[in-house]
Amino acid sequence: AAICRYWPECALERLAPGYAGVRPKLGSPQAFADDFMIQSAAAHGCTGLVNLFGIESPGLTACLALAQEVMAQLGLTDSLA
Repeated sequence: AAICRYWPECALERLAPGYAGVRPKLGSPQAFADDFMIQSAAAHGCTGLVNLFGIESPGLTACLALAQEVMAQLGLTDSLA
C-alpha cells in the first residue's frame, strides 16, 4: 500500500515481495576490506595474468575504466579512449 502514496495508479495485485540482498564483505571495524581488487604480476608473479576480485556493481558501472587499467597492467596500447 505504501507505493500507492506516490504511484496511485499501481494495481496492488501486480506487486509481489522481492529479495533485498546483503553484499557481505570480509573485514572488521578496524580494517574494512576493499570493495574490489586488481591484482597484477607484481603481486602474484605470473606474467600476463591480471586478477579482478570482487568486481560487482562498481565493475559494471566502471567496466571501461577497469578494462583500461587491465590493458595498462599488461602494457597494451589503450584503444578504449
